[in-house]
Amino acid sequence: MVEHKKILVISDVHGKIPEMIDFMNMMINTKGEKIDFAVHLGDFWSGRNYDPRSGEQIRGEFQEFDLFKKLPMPLYCLRGNEDLIQPEDVWHLENLWLMDDQEIFKMNDWNVLSIDYQYPGEPSDSEPKHIDYSSKDEIDFIFSHRPPYGILDDTLHFKTHKKLKNTGSPMVRSYYDALKPSLFLFGHFHYSNFFQTDCGLVACLDKLVRLGGANQDEFKYSYALLDPFDQSLEVYWKNRLFFKYSILEQKLSDVSHFDKRNLYFRRRRRK
Repeated sequence: MVEHKKILVISDVHGKIPEMIDFMNMMINTKGEKIDFAVHLGDFWSGRNYDPRSGEQIRGEFQEFDLFKKLPMPLYCLRGNEDLIQPEDVWHLENLWLMDDQEIFKMNDWNVLSIDYQYPGEPSDSEPKHIDYSSKDEIDFIFSHRPPYGILDDTLHFKTHKKLKNTGSPMVRSYYDALKPSLFLFGHFHYSNFFQTDCGLVACLDKLVRLGGANQDEFKYSYALLDPFDQSLEVYWKNRLFFKYSILEQKLSDVSHFDKRNLYFRRRRRK
């Protein structure tokens, strides 16, 4: 009998590689999840991590490359904005691979288009590499660091916390409209949300590791599990199930635990 395994999807590790490896081992050894491999949606090597104990944004840069020998599963990455300055050789470590920008990544029986971050306003952020791609190419999912323009792309400025509208990528939106994927996953915003369209589900994954608890010393993990066997997606936010989604039926279930920063949820004003 063939062993039934899932695919782990995470985002925005921001240099917390030891914590990521501990999380992966916990998923296998404590939770008992059978995981084939993991996919990371960008901002892997460095970046800002908010420390609630000090109230400061602390920037980290990862350099202990021998640690990748301890990865309990293969890890496939695309480039986020924090990854663009990294040299090519850091992507060729043990158990670590880089998915090609705007090329098809074969993920079990699914065809996935992986899209690196492109700087807003640059020509590369407007024009896709493959302008002739269409739904006939049978690309099932899109994995990107940024969202498509105009779809789930409102966010908050990290310093002022003012609302920013339509921050998505026009190039990514071109692919979305042409391919009509049944699933689109992205990171970058450091919060969790989702939106259903006529063709499928668009979901934002929060950064993998946060601190929480009464003493701000507990790790809270956000991630997704794709199940090729029953064609489903489970998204977890801060250790708790956020929602389940049937890819075949395009049906959501067990939706709960909304992120309080959700910009698309209208709260009732108190009288």
